[in-house]
Amino acid sequence: MEILIQSACPLAVLGYSLVWLLAGGGFIGAIVIFFIAKLMS
Repeated sequence: MEILIQSACPLAVLGYSLVWLLAGGGFIGAIVIFFIAKLMS
């Protein structure tokens, strides 16, 4: 179960960045969200 959680975190980080990018937040914002979320997980 722990392995599943660890493998799901990078997908969630990519998902947040992709949603931001598709919502018109811009490429720089997507990169910033990616790194902030990566640091939190």
